[in-house]
Amino acid sequence: MKKFKQFILPAVIVLLGAGAAFATNAAKASDSDLAIGHYLDSSTGQCISANVQCTTIEGPLCTWTDPATGITHELQALEGTSCGRMLFKP
Repeated sequence: MKKFKQFILPAVIVLLGAGAAFATNAAKASDSDLAIGHYLDSSTGQCISANVQCTTIEGPLCTWTDPATGITHELQALEGTSCGRMLFKP
């Protein structure tokens, strides 16, 4: 019984450490998937920031409604000076 107890404690510590490492790594990966959404202004041809946080992980499209015009825009990631890939709701 004593040898059994001496084996259990180190095994539990190793498993807890491995679980914590995986949890930390998953949290870091999810932060890198976030991006600020931009929309293409049709009158100027420029990408304008909507100040909305979106993600690159596929799901429902990330949108923003302009309060002045009531127009809903699908948000995209800013790549250089142009709007690039579509963004999704976090």
